[in-house]
Amino acid sequence: MKMKISTQTTSLMYVVLFLLRLSTHAQNRSIQLLSRADSAVVPFASILFEHKKIGFHSNELGQFTLKSKQSIDTITIRSIGFQDTLMIVNYSEMKGEIKVFLKPKAFLLAEVKVFSDNKPYTSMKPIKKTGHSFQQGGMGSQSGLLLTDQRLFFRQIQKAHFYISNLGNRHFPFRIRIYSLQQGKPAQEITQESIIVHAKHRGWNEFDLSQYAYFVPDGGCLVAMEWLNFDDHFDDVYQRIYHEKYEGQVLGLADYGKGYLGFSKTEFSSWNFNGDYLPHFQKTKMNMFLNPMIRLTVK
Repeated sequence: MKMKISTQTTSLMYVVLFLLRLSTHAQNRSIQLLSRADSAVVPFASILFEHKKIGFHSNELGQFTLKSKQSIDTITIRSIGFQDTLMIVNYSEMKGEIKVFLKPKAFLLAEVKVFSDNKPYTSMKPIKKTGHSFQQGGMGSQSGLLLTDQRLFFRQIQKAHFYISNLGNRHFPFRIRIYSLQQGKPAQEITQESIIVHAKHRGWNEFDLSQYAYFVPDGGCLVAMEWLNFDDHFDDVYQRIYHEKYEGQVLGLADYGKGYLGFSKTEFSSWNFNGDYLPHFQKTKMNMFLNPMIRLTVK
């Protein structure tokens, strides 16, 4: 079957300034994020201190608490499907709970050809498992795999598959994110909703994405896991791993053979090829063990 559907989006920056008066006696009061469209909660949004290059996530109810020793702070609130919101915070006085309404993002759609098939197709299994991928870097850490198999192109995404290691704690949620490719690197984000999932067991877990009507564009895509349990510096994560107290998801690493490459990023960095962390290896060798264990089913 042949039809046309749009998959590309454009992101419009929307900046709102809030002058909040926060009292030192009420700094533990929560701030809640809601959608301006329907007052629904916005869970696991990124709360970013841009000048410090640190941040944390709101909880599943869209709530978070600000604490600071300085009198004024500036934060950016970022969530998939909403425009960025800038808050200027004054820690001098506060009355009551703060509710912040985020404006839904407008998407500009571009027309592409899409082909559908009654028979589902799943991208290749790895040749062998080679290691583990803990959360790298800091806030908004993502790890993804390039999927460039032509049999995926122009077809609707049905399921995403992630291999969860026996290390860490599988009960923590994570977010699925999907990107188009440009010159062999992740580019435009395809996912327009915040897709939060929980692994059911160790090993391969599959998650149904058919309701979102996302399609793999020409050239393939990158499918990524975003960790949602992070609110400290990288050194703290390292200490958790070193002392065997790491409580986040641990993604398996594998050898996929040629044509499969792993990439990673944070909220404060661009995408980096995983092999950049091991420059003394040849690229062909890196491909053998630096690939996140991720698969995709289309139809």
